[in-house]
Amino acid sequence: MVKTKNRRGFFRVYEEAGLLFKKIDNNQLPEFQPVYDDSFDKRRSFNSDELAPTYHLPSLDENWPADTDFVANDALNVNISASGIAFLCEDPLEQGEYLAMKIKLESNAKEILTYARVVYCKTDQDSDEGYPSFVGAHFVNLKSEDQELLIAYGEKKKLRQTWLNGCFLAVILTVLAAPGAIFGLLFELIHLLLELLLEFTHLGFEFIESNLDHLIEHFFETDLHQTQVIVFYIIFCVLGVGFYRLWRKLPPFFLKLKRKQFRYWSIKKASLNFFWREQSLINKIRVIGFGVAIIALYVFFGM
Repeated sequence: MVKTKNRRGFFRVYEEAGLLFKKIDNNQLPEFQPVYDDSFDKRRSFNSDELAPTYHLPSLDENWPADTDFVANDALNVNISASGIAFLCEDPLEQGEYLAMKIKLESNAKEILTYARVVYCKTDQDSDEGYPSFVGAHFVNLKSEDQELLIAYGEKKKLRQTWLNGCFLAVILTVLAAPGAIFGLLFELIHLLLELLLEFTHLGFEFIESNLDHLIEHFFETDLHQTQVIVFYIIFCVLGVGFYRLWRKLPPFFLKLKRKQFRYWSIKKASLNFFWREQSLINKIRVIGFGVAIIALYVFFGM
């Protein structure tokens, strides 16, 4: 197989998506017309030293096979652009295989139906999340409206990420320039927020307790001691139910958050590892040298 490099010209978006895919039997491929056309786009996702054959496959809008025939991935983070996709899956796929895919992005109601050719598959046998294979695929026969949708969405994400990265870089530079002042202000802000939270909590509790006292005395004509006992048990029961419901909700929430973060970083790590392995020795030396130079400049001039 031809060694194919992962160099997408379109902006990559890390997005949560539902994914259905099905392998196309290689025995059926000769039935379709093979082409070696490189005019898909000058910014196509994967540039190879030698063009691999693609095929004029039938449209997926008609006679879409039943979903039961497809491999279903749970909603997870994918790395997608207007020309390719990378995702985690359970079973390894072979380079050069063709897939029929249905992609549903969480932030977009439109489903994308397309074919894709597997460019690489990296397997991590030590993965404990049930998705040990990291697959990169190049879209084939992607409709122009779907491509334009992905391009527009990628540009929107790129602009937002540029602003976020700029703000993050500004914060990092500010902290590196004056760490003592920044951390001092941060601790003072946290202390102020805690004081305000405790104060508002105390005022809210007093407001509720006072109104309950008046209501109990008015409707049941109780004395002060009886009113206080009744109000105490009412507040105790309400807080008990609230903490119980919170205890039931928090573990699943944190578990879901942990899985989402783990899957996101798994894709990010696999993508970065693949990018690093594809770099030449000269580029690796440049990256390492630049990092060492930045650290040395900070140590000598910033501290």
